[in-house]
Amino acid sequence: MAENTSKKQGARAWFIVAPARMTRSFGIVITLAVCALFLAANLVPFEVPLLDLLELKTYDMRMRALDTPRARHVTIAAVDEPSLARVGRFPWSRAVHADIARRLDEAGVKVIAFDIFFPERESPKADTQLARVLGSTKKAVLSTVFLMNSRDARFLGDSGVQAGLKAIAPQAIADAGGRKPRNVNLETFGVLANIPELQKSAAYAGHINVAPDADGIYRRVPLVMIHGDRYFPSSDVQVARAFYEDKDFALNLDQYGTVSLMLAGREFPLDVDGQFLVRYRGRPGVAFDTVSVSDILDRKADPALLRDRVVLIGGTAAALGDIRATPFDAASPGVELRASVIENLLDGNLVYRPDWMPLVDVALVAIIGLLMIWLLPRFGVSGGGLLAAALLAGYIAFAMYLFRSEGLWVNIVYPALVIVLLFATATLVSYFFTHSEKRYLKVAFQHYVPPAVVEDLVAEAGALRLGGEKRELTVLFSDIRGFTTLSEGMQPEDLVKLMNEYFTVMTERVFAHRGSLDKYIGDAIMAVYGAPVVESDHPALACRSALDMMRALDELQKKWQLAGLPKIGIGVGINTGQVVVGNMGSATRFNYTVVGDHVNLASRIESLNKAYGTSILISEYTYERVKAEFAANSREVDSVRVRGREQPVRLYELYAEGKFTAEFLEEYRQAYAAMNAGDYARSVAMFEKLQAQNGDGVSAFHAQRRGPDKRRVGEATIMS
Repeated sequence: MAENTSKKQGARAWFIVAPARMTRSFGIVITLAVCALFLAANLVPFEVPLLDLLELKTYDMRMRALDTPRARHVTIAAVDEPSLARVGRFPWSRAVHADIARRLDEAGVKVIAFDIFFPERESPKADTQLARVLGSTKKAVLSTVFLMNSRDARFLGDSGVQAGLKAIAPQAIADAGGRKPRNVNLETFGVLANIPELQKSAAYAGHINVAPDADGIYRRVPLVMIHGDRYFPSSDVQVARAFYEDKDFALNLDQYGTVSLMLAGREFPLDVDGQFLVRYRGRPGVAFDTVSVSDILDRKADPALLRDRVVLIGGTAAALGDIRATPFDAASPGVELRASVIENLLDGNLVYRPDWMPLVDVALVAIIGLLMIWLLPRFGVSGGGLLAAALLAGYIAFAMYLFRSEGLWVNIVYPALVIVLLFATATLVSYFFTHSEKRYLKVAFQHYVPPAVVEDLVAEAGALRLGGEKRELTVLFSDIRGFTTLSEGMQPEDLVKLMNEYFTVMTERVFAHRGSLDKYIGDAIMAVYGAPVVESDHPALACRSALDMMRALDELQKKWQLAGLPKIGIGVGINTGQVVVGNMGSATRFNYTVVGDHVNLASRIESLNKAYGTSILISEYTYERVKAEFAANSREVDSVRVRGREQPVRLYELYAEGKFTAEFLEEYRQAYAAMNAGDYARSVAMFEKLQAQNGDGVSAFHAQRRGPDKRRVGEATIMS
């Protein structure tokens, strides 16, 4: 028998522990695999296209959620449809560009930036006119283009390449350490520069090279590019230099490539290829002040939009074809991209992803994975789903917060991947063990729930949540009055026989009303209604069970009296409320039980029967659910505050029908109302009369009140 019991206990333990162990084992493997995949994708040349693309999309989502103020440094001088109508088809004559530059200089513009470059000659007169204007303003920044493959460089010929390098080399950023990075993806083969006289007349010149990410969206731009053994700044960097009149700026390098750019006392983080994340200002046409070139030529532009600003001249007309896909729009004018970069460099409002960020990301993946590995076995499938959803939503909110407040780009996809994979694994493990669960449920519960409930439980195994969950249940406590005196006056074998018979009959009454035996506590019984199988009318079931227990005790009393055994009395306390229910204990020894404040309240209520001379007391929470059924055999007893609870609780006595006459109950209600109204002289007289007539314990208790009562009653305080 002992061996069989041990096997059953071992089976129950395996039923609880095996799914949890399997979930944790799989979880550790999955978490390590995701961490390894992330490190491979970020620290070595290894691509995971789908995950990389998803992460880029989350970046776009975060970018659109930014609350970025309107740009205040950059105005776009738009080559738009009205401008084309006024001046004519594009490209325009150098004389037109000279007029534009002259008008802007007159308006007090701080920097004139061209998103247009001039690699070919037009005519000596026009070229000279533009060169003269650019030289006189001393605030123009021109654009050049680096050639990204050797074929284009060969097409230009050596002379074209050398001429371009000569023109831009004076503005190059030298590598002070003399080191050449080992990993450079944006190496160039030549330059398509402006004609020499224009290049020399400009204050600065820089490249405007840019390449989209794999999905065609522009999210980053190279602020520096390498040619030979020298780095060259972008036109946007040169614009910022001109704006701040900062000739001394530096490029920070390490053995892998670029680290950051120092400009006007600020540090701008770069990746190893010199690229810079663009913090877009918003949708095209909204983020930047824009004036038409036609209005500039006609002197109709608002001076406030030009004075002391960077004015970026570029095309916005659809016919010009200068279109870029951005996180905000699939067809944004390219000049908006440049305007965003310049504004970032001027106001320092950045988005960045430092070189050490992959280590933070992988640490977050590991932390989330370990948290889920620890928590998932404690939840069912639905609870695990809520946990996964909460973690996912919380992490996304955390990533959004860092992006909005700090401009920091942390990875979302890999932490989300580990959350989804771990939840899916836990769900599959749970499904795998469902059939085993049904086999073991009958073994696990047959001794403390009614047979009918066991069958329901096996038929619908999902009704049991291994671990714990919060539910509204009804708890019943019963206790023998004077058990210590009883036990001292009986032989041990007689006492055991009496108690076994008593527990058997009382437990049958619990089972008869679909209650579950939680435990025997010395001479007390704790029963639960509404678990493990859900019962919608659990408060009524508990009340019926209590009345039935009293009837069964009367039958036992008659039998024991004939046998010469002592008469015993019991008290019952019932309460309904939210409790935590589930298997609790160790991995090898556990008990299906309930815990919580409302469980303690049921126990406290049971103990108050001694003070009031009652047999069954129920809380107001139970009474409100059963008053329609038990109005004829219940009455309000008192309002007390039990230990551990701030709010007082109204108590009601539940008794067998016919215990009191209608006249007695009416007088009791009048006396109780008088007491609550503060008319103690009248209430005391009425309670004394009722106690004398009926020997009513509740009336005897209240007859002692001569005023507002704050007495301690057991573990409770009278609140009237």
